[in-house]
Amino acid sequence: MRYSLPALLLSSSLLAPLAAHSQSVYTMSFLPSNTTPHAIDASGRIVGIGPDGRGFLWSQGSMSSLGTLGGNGSVAAAISPTGQVAGSSETKNGVSHAVVYQGGAARDLGMLNGRPTFGTAINTSGQVAGYALDRAGNDRAFLHSGGKMTAIGSLGSGVARATGINKAGAVVGVSFLRGFTAQRAFLYAKGVMKDLGTLGGPSSAAAAINERGEVAGTSFVNADVQHAFLYRGGAMTDLGSFGGATTEARALNNAGMVVGYSTRAGDVPGESFSHAFLYRDGVMHDLNDLVAKRGIWTVLDAVGINDARQIAAYACTEEGDCRAVLLAPAR
Repeated sequence: MRYSLPALLLSSSLLAPLAAHSQSVYTMSFLPSNTTPHAIDASGRIVGIGPDGRGFLWSQGSMSSLGTLGGNGSVAAAISPTGQVAGSSETKNGVSHAVVYQGGAARDLGMLNGRPTFGTAINTSGQVAGYALDRAGNDRAFLHSGGKMTAIGSLGSGVARATGINKAGAVVGVSFLRGFTAQRAFLYAKGVMKDLGTLGGPSSAAAAINERGEVAGTSFVNADVQHAFLYRGGAMTDLGSFGGATTEARALNNAGMVVGYSTRAGDVPGESFSHAFLYRDGVMHDLNDLVAKRGIWTVLDAVGINDARQIAAYACTEEGDCRAVLLAPAR
């Protein structure tokens, strides 16, 4: 049987809607149509997947394709403070390899025990976290450091996926528990993997970690409802929702500001748009209330935030024009 992680998530929100702010504080810049963002760096560069199915790097209005290792597709999943881009690429034989792009060149990180690999996060020193698929199609978390890719284990099941890494080399992600009874967010540091718990429900998943060791992710609060969380000081804080059934945290910065998406009360699955959120100072804000001259666009999801409070997000119109956007604090 195949066990793939994470299995919490994809498009919704909870609790009570928050009041809109009277003053817009973000401006929105558009990337090309059919671009999907994955991360943002300290200078506002955005990486993701372009309309050609390949990883891209966007900077100050200019977008460049990162190419492949000879295959058809690639993914730019993360960007480090030094501009290294981590992700994955198909090789000539169609197998995915974790990869690091720098200076216009791709460095193949290879496979884990001869199996396909996918890079998901990268830190300042070039350490890469990610996951491999074993022969049964199960996820195996890894850390690539010092030229070597090493499996980092799990919370008892053997199945785990790494999703974030910080400067100290601490890795976060999600793992099945022994017996595959539930999934849990984990923090891996100094060779030890720690279960971060939940918000009361059975499962959780970590998405990102900052340089202070704070972790953002998503947890069930009961059997049906899942909320974004911020883990700091050994405790998991519920970030709330906009009244729907799902909120999901995607990223956080070093000030503990968290971004992601939430559904709203009354949303119809498959028909209603989720709304991107910014959590700061104990309050979840709808980013659509904070963007100046938004017009016909709805900001559905926010996937990255830097220390300058710039946000990489995804926006659509009701006519189906969807693309990555950069949200920048108004001067």
